[in-house]
Amino acid sequence: MATLRINILSNYAGQLWMAAMGVAFLPQYIRILGMEAFGMVGLMLSFQAILQLFDFGIGGSTNRELSRRAHDPALANDTRDLVRTSETLIWLLALTAILLVWSCSDPMAGHWLHLRSIGRGEASHAITIMGIATALFWPSLFYANCLSGLEEQPTLNLINAVFATLRYAGVLLVLLWISPSIEAFLWWYAMVGALQSLTTAVAVWRALPKGDRRARWRVDQLHGNRRFAGGLFGVGVLALSVSQLDRLVLASLRPLEDLGQYTLALSVASGLSRIVQPMFNALYPRFSRLIAHHDTATLRELYHLSSQYLAVMIAAVSMMLIVYANDILFLWTGDAIVANKVALPLSILVAGSALNGLMNVPYALQLAHGWTRLAMQLNAASLLLGIPFSIWAVRAHGTAGAASLWLLANLVSVLIGIPFMHRRLLRGEMATWYLKDNIPSLLASLLVALVLSLVLPPLPRTLLGATLLALVGIATLMASTLGAGTIRSALFKRLARHLAS
Repeated sequence: MATLRINILSNYAGQLWMAAMGVAFLPQYIRILGMEAFGMVGLMLSFQAILQLFDFGIGGSTNRELSRRAHDPALANDTRDLVRTSETLIWLLALTAILLVWSCSDPMAGHWLHLRSIGRGEASHAITIMGIATALFWPSLFYANCLSGLEEQPTLNLINAVFATLRYAGVLLVLLWISPSIEAFLWWYAMVGALQSLTTAVAVWRALPKGDRRARWRVDQLHGNRRFAGGLFGVGVLALSVSQLDRLVLASLRPLEDLGQYTLALSVASGLSRIVQPMFNALYPRFSRLIAHHDTATLRELYHLSSQYLAVMIAAVSMMLIVYANDILFLWTGDAIVANKVALPLSILVAGSALNGLMNVPYALQLAHGWTRLAMQLNAASLLLGIPFSIWAVRAHGTAGAASLWLLANLVSVLIGIPFMHRRLLRGEMATWYLKDNIPSLLASLLVALVLSLVLPPLPRTLLGATLLALVGIATLMASTLGAGTIRSALFKRLARHLAS
């Protein structure tokens, strides 16, 4: 458990640093580039998410295999062969992605985007650079999966923190000193992405167990994982389609400026994924190992404890963001008009992201068991119903309508997915997950946030406003912590021991 604790803490440290980079620099990008060009940045983030699909489940399956093999010296050569074969495929796919985006850049600029101040040629050139930037960064995600499977999260997070600083702070210097253009922005991202991929690759090969020969290309190393990798690919295709459908429809039906505003809301809402991802990255390989060793008792205990800890953090942050969306946006950007436009879609996106975050511990359990069918079916249903809904919602309600799809898709997963999962995995634990692990913390923090919103005045954009918001965050965190029974009992016991001594 000590290694797990270190991995989780290092993951949170890394995510906190990357979140701080975004908070510090995103308003500066909007000021220099303008909202329409910032919409191109949002498009690049969508490309980056879409490109993650095309590892065809190789990254996730390699993560699982490394967590099972890395501690067995007899499998050292096979383990290294697996990584060599997988990384070769990833780099070939990255090159293919660059060529594909380049070939589609002009039609996309001319027939898809609703441009105003940006010319078609400039947009086409920017899309080409986006393809290069996302493809060069993409292999780093595969290597991150490898380091996670090897439970080398401290190394991974150090690398991520260094390159997040280069990416966020470095590009501001490029915009100020070289060229305040979207092309300069994207070329910098491409260079940093390539360096991050190469650095992470070196870290993986240093962390792998030592073999008695050089690693080889062996397709047979992929055969044993092909069914699981195929399942991951299917889940990824459908999940990404659901998560990107809102912004793709928005880009098709609304001006690019609306996508820029939506990207701003997404940037804030994605803070919740920075809370969730560290826990998932640490738990998935640990769940895989416990299942391989048939240690069901420890698995059950870790499942509920991690669900409660995650719910505490999600509840505290999400309820503050939902209730104080307008105040937070104004404190951050200093633009009251933008804050008013973005506040409602932000609240809706945060609610959906909170539900999505709660599902991550159950999803890690499903993947550790090699079971992908349930997630695939849920995402397929969400996509099938989501396409007509999103077209109607974006036309009728703009950015708020686009955000509603994300909320509804995740509500379906929580209300339907959990009961189906617990009919097969950890049977008899469903009620505990709902009634003890999650709902008390969510309700407690929501109640405190609402009461404080009625008591406190609108937050000014001053040190006092920031201080009041911090106090609201502390209050919601205390409420969500006290709502979690296991965590509350542990805290009271520790307090009692401290007072007794």
